[in-house]
Amino acid sequence: MSATTSLPGGPRTGVWTFPDGDAFALVELAEQIEGLGFDEWWLGDEGPAREPFSVLSAAAMRTSRIRLGIGISNPFTRHPALTTTTAHTLHELSGGRAILGVGAGGELALGPFQLRVTKPVSAVDRFIRIARAVATRSATEGYVPADGAVGNREDLPALPLYVGARGEMLNRLASRVADGAFVSGIAPLFYEDTLRWIRHEHPIDVALYSSVAFTEQEIEKLRPQMIWALHNSPEATRRRLDVDDGELEQAVATMRNGDDTLARAFVTDSLLREVLVVGSPEEVGLRLGEFVRMHRPTSIGLALATADVRGATVRAAAAMAVMRASLLERDERPDYPPQVNGDVHDRTETR
Repeated sequence: MSATTSLPGGPRTGVWTFPDGDAFALVELAEQIEGLGFDEWWLGDEGPAREPFSVLSAAAMRTSRIRLGIGISNPFTRHPALTTTTAHTLHELSGGRAILGVGAGGELALGPFQLRVTKPVSAVDRFIRIARAVATRSATEGYVPADGAVGNREDLPALPLYVGARGEMLNRLASRVADGAFVSGIAPLFYEDTLRWIRHEHPIDVALYSSVAFTEQEIEKLRPQMIWALHNSPEATRRRLDVDDGELEQAVATMRNGDDTLARAFVTDSLLREVLVVGSPEEVGLRLGEFVRMHRPTSIGLALATADVRGATVRAAAAMAVMRASLLERDERPDYPPQVNGDVHDRTETR
């Protein structure tokens, strides 16, 4: 399998994976991702699945270059200060390669604990405020540092804080208070609106990750799972996709009970292609090239939710190679991209 290389002046590349499967296999996956030349690996924080900080800490010992992202934690299953101190520990172990992503949380992360999202914008805002206090070892409402408290180290870059969200208010919050935004689980149709919200106040980093299916088997595995993305989408998104909320809720209810029949029927081929990038590595790579030219993300990646994640990772690397070739052919390197690459300390002190 051939390794990829970063495109000079272009976006970083990466993959997102769900934290299921054997923990040892996930650490081996991190080695594969680095070996294929990707720049970052985002691991989901999905309730009672494999605990991502533990897996990424082990991966930090087995890798040397890739950035290790939590994508995405939430303010409800752990105290924000505990999540942040854990992320700082990972950051230290990895030599400054961690990224902490936070969002409101969805059904997969909160449902097993019988938790529900309440006041999502306020909750994420409070999380980031506490996270900033942890980083600077400062007191704030909800956190008072004790002796030995972890925080930013002078010999490492500051831990970047990303917001992962689908709706307008949380993405506008990201623009005000975060270092970056993790954009995933969103239909490509809505990338333009989403990135406009993200960039309306500060030109923060953007990690743009598209859900992908390379094979018919992957399509059919993902089809019912897309019900969660639709369920967690803003109302305006569902309206533009002509989603019937009553039928959607029925499908969600049966999925919660372990029956995907209604969800599988609800996510038609036409709807699936609105929320997924589907095709061969060449087709996917060309589509990613279009996204880069249109949206200028800091990093571009693929969300892999498949039983054959190692095979999908190889296909994702092939897609990235096609993407880079298409950008070079179009000479898309000059003035690319409008990203924030300065020291994180400089950005956070003004927020």
